[in-house]
Amino acid sequence: MNAVRTVTRSFAGGLGDVLLAHQGLIRRAQWVMIMAYLSLLVIPLLLPLPGSSDYIWNNLSRFVQFVFWGVWWPFVILGTALVGRFWCGLLCPEGSLSEFASERGAGRAIPSWMKWSGWPVVAFVTTTIYGQLTSVYQYPKPAALLLGGSTLAAMVVGARYGKSKRVWCRFLCPVSGVLGVVSKIAPLHFRVYPEVWKRSAAVGGSGVNCAPLVPIKTMQGSSACHMCGRCSGHRGAIRLAWRKPSSDIVFGSGRMATRWDTILIVPVLLGLGADGASLDG
Repeated sequence: MNAVRTVTRSFAGGLGDVLLAHQGLIRRAQWVMIMAYLSLLVIPLLLPLPGSSDYIWNNLSRFVQFVFWGVWWPFVILGTALVGRFWCGLLCPEGSLSEFASERGAGRAIPSWMKWSGWPVVAFVTTTIYGQLTSVYQYPKPAALLLGGSTLAAMVVGARYGKSKRVWCRFLCPVSGVLGVVSKIAPLHFRVYPEVWKRSAAVGGSGVNCAPLVPIKTMQGSSACHMCGRCSGHRGAIRLAWRKPSSDIVFGSGRMATRWDTILIVPVLLGLGADGASLDG
């Protein structure tokens, strides 16, 4: 049993190191996802609306709808529950574009109003209600306006605030709160070893660019961590590690959960994010 634990622990730590060593490859994969994302947004706008006899196997618009709402979004939620917010850190087109804009932007200080912890909840509820009222799951124009508008806003925020940061993802992203709650049950997380960090304080060395602005020295839980791997092995005190799926809830929530984390659970349990097709029935 101890041997198995050692192997699995080494595997998790090694995976974190692989992510750190292949940041260039990750960046190229992000651009592939961006191109795919833009194609899924734009192509349906150029096609006629599908009829009642059209299906995903004989109509491109139907197929795109299925990819977006039947594969993409469920994959993000399920993946976050299983492995944490790897989607946010490695593949999310919106986050990648926001960071890209921030790398070349004005680098202004983040205003205090933007740091209000309730923005993700307000944004999630607002965009979800809009999406259901406009049948965003069925019509390409509302989908392009909702998703494209969000992406454009992410780029504008990135171009104005922070430097090589994901200010949009940290404070304003409509799904950040949902993914933060779901990630609490993930069995993987980047663990910080405080004692090792203290012993390495005299060594110094270069810092880590944590794009989602997580204070990695005192990081507990995984709700805010985007699992990008940039901090893996930093000062010998941060490693990707396994944990019990309940540990963040039992040991972390009492110290970390905000009232907005709790409030966000209510619309999710009520089915606010359910398929908009149910409203058309």
